[in-house]
Amino acid sequence: MKRRQFIKTGLVGTFAAGMTSMSLLKGRDCDTTNPDILGPYWSEDHPYRIILANSDEPGTRIFISGTVKANDCETPIQNGVVDVWHANDNGCYTVFQECDTGNSDDDPYNLRGKMLTNENGEYAFESIWPGYYATRPKHFHYKITTPNGLELVTQCYFEGDPQVTEQWEADHPGQIIPLGEGENGLIGIFDIVMDEEEIQAGINGETVPLPEKPVLRQAYPNPFNNSTRIEFSISGPGHVSIGIYDIKGKWITSIVENHLSNGTHSFNWKGIDATGNPVSSGSYLVVLKYAGFTASKKIVFLK
Repeated sequence: MKRRQFIKTGLVGTFAAGMTSMSLLKGRDCDTTNPDILGPYWSEDHPYRIILANSDEPGTRIFISGTVKANDCETPIQNGVVDVWHANDNGCYTVFQECDTGNSDDDPYNLRGKMLTNENGEYAFESIWPGYYATRPKHFHYKITTPNGLELVTQCYFEGDPQVTEQWEADHPGQIIPLGEGENGLIGIFDIVMDEEEIQAGINGETVPLPEKPVLRQAYPNPFNNSTRIEFSISGPGHVSIGIYDIKGKWITSIVENHLSNGTHSFNWKGIDATGNPVSSGSYLVVLKYAGFTASKKIVFLK
């Protein structure tokens, strides 16, 4: 598999079909993915990207992909946020630790990033194979958030790691993945099953149950450079306010300021402020206010 092809498509089948010496996919029962510890080195400000490691970062390049699905193990979850972070080849975590690495761009979020799943629930990223941190096996940290707001914190480990003992494997079912040799580095597949009913994962106008409490979903696309859709659900009729704010909390414009019926609603924002002028590239907050309830989601505008 060519590196450019992997980054462009991010599809499991693109490179899995080229593996001749082993199968990366193992049959298993339909179990939800096992949760794991968040750890001390997560940051909420990870940028959206699929190449996590600087090109000069020491270590073995690795390509991980997979699917995010509902708890029937069949229904893909589109627009889920897959947040990934990990240690460098020496077991050091950026942002929280001073890491002596090949990060020639001085990127404070090197070895960190998040991405959105596509219409098939697929995600993919490139990085380097993590080193050992303390006495734990090599691992990637994951935090997955569905459009309905369900979160799962987990980790994946690797077969053949001498620190993955029989007891570790028993305590981390479904989290230990095999790795294959590709043209440009190691290749692995980590599929994720969320504890979310398949009807909740519906997209493109399918029926979604009315939530018991208001829900502000992740805007899509995100990041965006033209227009992004903001979708939310309310459990009863009432006044709804949706505003856009910059990352420092300054009000930019209002998207909704109206009395709405119960159910799911969506509106578009085209990166325009209250005076009709385009906003600058950067991060913004979508803030929903309804019946004493407040929720916010971060979006990124790219010109």
